[in-house]
Amino acid sequence: MTLAMVERWGRWTVGWRWAPDEGDYDGGPVGAWCCTRDSISATDPEETLDRIAEALCEWRDWLEDTADRFDHYSLDRMPAEDRQDAWERATVRLVTQVVDRTGGGSGWYGHCRQVLIWFLTRWGVAEETARARVDKAIDGRFLSWTAPKLTLVDDVAERLATSLEADS
Repeated sequence: MTLAMVERWGRWTVGWRWAPDEGDYDGGPVGAWCCTRDSISATDPEETLDRIAEALCEWRDWLEDTADRFDHYSLDRMPAEDRQDAWERATVRLVTQVVDRTGGGSGWYGHCRQVLIWFLTRWGVAEETARARVDKAIDGRFLSWTAPKLTLVDDVAERLATSLEADS
């Protein structure tokens, strides 16, 4: 199904099964799909197709909302002296957004990591650098089934912003 969607609509569709908690792919924002076992109807193929369509729409809405949040911080036009604060604020907002959307369930931090990498690459950080900076900032401190305390989110945001500004 995923391959057919990618061929028809593009690569953005890949995350349509990224369910919260213990779905096919842990820790995502898509509530309409859980996993193959629980989401495919043995008796009603139309029900399954409706679920798939709902999950795909939910994923698309999430991507568009997240992209809008990225664009809220025009880091390419921001003076250098304001960027570190903007990186920090954005990181706090994005982590909070992911926790809210995933419920802080099983593996939520994997999607959080992905969103932060997307954000950095959106603003011109090379993907390899973005991965390294995000991994170092988080440093394994986010845990399944636990929403992080604000002090931890603030620390991750500060670490990430400081590492990025060191490159400027």
